[in-house]
Amino acid sequence: MLDCAQAALREAMDNAPSAIRPWSEGMRAERRARTALLSEVETALAKGQIQPWYQPQLCTSTGEISGVEALVRWLHPQHGIVPPARFLDALQESGRMEQLSDAVLHHSLTALRGWDQDGLRIPRVSINFSEVELRNPRLVDRLKWDLDRFGLPATRLGVEVLETVIAESSDGIIARNISALARIGCRIDLDDFGTGHASIGALRRVTVHRLKIDRSFVARIDRSEDQRRMLAAILGLADRLGLETVAEGVESSGEHALLAQLGCDHAQGFGIARPMPAPQLADWARAHAQRIAAAQRLGRSNG
Repeated sequence: MLDCAQAALREAMDNAPSAIRPWSEGMRAERRARTALLSEVETALAKGQIQPWYQPQLCTSTGEISGVEALVRWLHPQHGIVPPARFLDALQESGRMEQLSDAVLHHSLTALRGWDQDGLRIPRVSINFSEVELRNPRLVDRLKWDLDRFGLPATRLGVEVLETVIAESSDGIIARNISALARIGCRIDLDDFGTGHASIGALRRVTVHRLKIDRSFVARIDRSEDQRRMLAAILGLADRLGLETVAEGVESSGEHALLAQLGCDHAQGFGIARPMPAPQLADWARAHAQRIAAAQRLGRSNG
């Protein structure tokens, strides 16, 4: 009875603060499936099946790679690539987010050093940090130790923080950790900007270098005047606050071109490149550098 009551309580809490849910047999099946997922995802993390893939970010003025974002993927031996929406909640529930962060950081710094050795110019890798990780008082020392171990300056690491975390925690340990990371040289990105209602005051209290503009403000800007006005307002705000901007979810050449015209600094999305493993990213970067060089030669010859 206690087990059933706890399952019904969890279902109610997942739906609304004041929701009521009676026990049903469907909850038992869902609970078993969730327990199985928890066990499987913990095993996958221990075996190294959960790894970061990398999505390029391009400078809109030069077209060159300005960085990459590390996005986790579960390389399931039977089901193939499993997206993070399917397993991140399970890892958070099992208290494994810091273990995931350690794995992503290790893989990302290894990839960054490997790209350097291959002569590729990839200035920075950005990693998403959860609220739980940002509350860790040892976070800054841990990142400094890892960067020293790989022989990389802190400027090569980007720290992505959700806007909702800034909005709800602009003071205390999270703010201190973010400011300390900025002081050692890490670049701080405010992720999903426009969706979390962070105040301008909060942006001033917490060190932020770039705003990542949510896809909802980027979609259809080449076809919707209202979207263009909204995006222009966000870009104007960032400019006056002295912050760079990154547009997420760019899916067409029209969106990419208009972002450059409106003054957005960087762009990222499926219209540029999908997330890919580190070796494939290296091949993509080489081909992209050749395209940029060819375009520059063409521009000089036409001039």
